[in-house]
Parts: sequence; structure tokens; C-alpha cells
Amino acid sequence: MTRFFKQPFVLAAGVVLLVLGGAVAFRWQSQQYLNRLVAHPSDLCQISYQSRQSAGSMWRAALVLQGVRVACTPAMHDGTPAHTIEYGANNILLEVVPWHPLQVHMRLNGPQSLTIPYAHNGEESRRLFVLEGHPVEVFWPVRSLPAGRAAFSAPFAHLRASGVSMKNVQGEVLWNTQANFQASVLGLSFSVEQMTVPSWPQHLENVKAAFSMPGPYERLRVLEQEEESGLAIWPELLVQKASADWNGLKLGVTGHVRGGHATSITGDFWLTVRDWKPFVEQLQPERILPPLQAAAFKNTLEDMLSRGDRAGGKLVLSLSVRDGYVYMGAVPLEKILPVFQLVQPAARTLVQQ
Repeated sequence: MTRFFKQPFVLAAGVVLLVLGGAVAFRWQSQQYLNRLVAHPSDLCQISYQSRQSAGSMWRAALVLQGVRVACTPAMHDGTPAHTIEYGANNILLEVVPWHPLQVHMRLNGPQSLTIPYAHNGEESRRLFVLEGHPVEVFWPVRSLPAGRAAFSAPFAHLRASGVSMKNVQGEVLWNTQANFQASVLGLSFSVEQMTVPSWPQHLENVKAAFSMPGPYERLRVLEQEEESGLAIWPELLVQKASADWNGLKLGVTGHVRGGHATSITGDFWLTVRDWKPFVEQLQPERILPPLQAAAFKNTLEDMLSRGDRAGGKLVLSLSVRDGYVYMGAVPLEKILPVFQLVQPAARTLVQQ
């Protein structure tokens, strides 16, 4: 009888020891992986930090970095280094847990900054963007090469430089270092429940966007160079889709960013507007423009509408970006925005009826 009870006890003790031993081994290997990760991030970027501290437990391996700085320096075709792009964060938490053994959880706490070099009026300068708000959660695979996918989310984020605010952000980043000319080396897709843009009246809702950078990987590592100025031209970017709801309208954009510098991109796009006619009828440009300018605006708007493809109830207009300025047809968008600011929420109710 004693032997009958002793065997299950020995078996249970063996299972406990096996689980505990596996947890200890998993934590040790995961901690070593995180240490190697921050020491050798990639051949394109270098990472530095003010302090590093292990913060794991028996059931998780964790690493906390304070004062993080990541510097990425692509090269020119002649081999000379381009200007460095820098990312900074106050606090970054990295952790791996046994129930997701092939996934790394990264939490970005506090304000984050991105510094991009650019040229203005022949003088080189740097543009600083600061992202603040709730922590950004990122999940990416342990085996990230040659291809991988990372998911990210944040309840609220605010871009200080531009004043753009986003609520409930979710998205993913894809990469493929073996991409050829028929594939994408980078991809980005995201959705935002609500977005506020300072220059745009009222907020945008149900924002969804997907971008991709054509291969090969060399385009990411080696930048083109402008012959006249010798400045770097950023790789091209495809806008596969960008859509949003605004004031009863369903807006969609597709297009191609063809290059340009950090703050003066060049590209061509198509803007698709659904249910547009009731909205246009609410515009009253004469309320803020002098009579001659109001008449000129109406003529310009009617000309764009007549040129737009209205098949299937959709209005399709061309958008172009030249040296950082956006044009709708041949009219600068900044001259049209003041008129759209007249459309108040009350008008949106009329549009939806």
C-alpha cells in the first residue's frame, strides 16, 4: 500500500522538477538572446543606452533599457555614409515568456523622438518629431531574418511636431531582406479609430492605410543621390490604400511617393470621394472669401468636378506633391482648406440625411 502511494508522489515530484528545470533553462536562454539582441541589432543601425537592467522572473526573461538611442546611417552609391537618422526613447522593456516562446514583447514607454536630416534653401538641417501618449506595445518574432512581421498598438498617440493625434492605433510592419524587384522590402499597414489633423476641419474616422517599399533590400541600405546638390533622395514608397471617413464622405487615396528629401517629398496620387455631391452643395466660399476669389474658387471646383471620373457615383481627382506642397489638380491644397473649414457638424447631418 505504501508503495502504491509512493510511485505517484515520485512521478509528481519528477514532473515538478522537470517543469522548474525547463523554466530556468528557458529563462537563461531567453535572457542571453535579449542581451545579444541589444548588443548587435543590425548591420544598418547601432544602439546605445544609458543603463541596462535584467528584470525577469522564473517565468519570464526581461530587459529594461534607459535612455535608448538608435542611429541608422545608410550609405550612398559611392560608398560615403549619408546623414544619420536617429531614434530615441526614455524607456524600453523587452521580454520573452514561455507561453509565447517565439515572440518578443517590446514596450516603448515615455516620449519617443525621431530626428531626420534634410536640406532647406541650400542649408542642411534636422527635423525632430516627438511621439507621446500611451506606451506603444510591439510584438515581433524571435527569428526575424530574412523576413518577418511585427505587430504594434497604442491606445493614444500624439505627434508633437505636426499636432496629429491618433486614438486606438493598431498595425503591423513586414520586412524581407531577400526581396527582389518584384517584391517589397518593407511594408506598413495600420488602422486608427480617430485621427485629428490641425490643418483639417474636424477629425477623421476609421482611418486605414497600407504602404510598401519596393525591393530589393539594397534600396533600403543604399540611398540614391541628387546630382545637383549631392543630397540623399529617399527610396520610393507605394501607397497601396489610404481611406477615412470625414463629414459623411468616404475618402480613399492611392499613389506613389517618387522620392524627395525628408520634408519635401514628391509624388502623385488619386483621391476617390464617394457621396460627394450633397457635401459640395454645403460649401459657401463667399462667406470667407472676397467675391472675386469666391467666384474663382467655384469655377475651379466645377472644373475639377467636370474633369473627375464620376462613374459609379465616385469622384476621382488627382493629387500631386511637389517639394512638400500638395496640389489638387493645379490648385494648391492650402488655398482650398479654408473653404472646407466652413463645413460644420450641422452640415454633416444634412449630408447624411
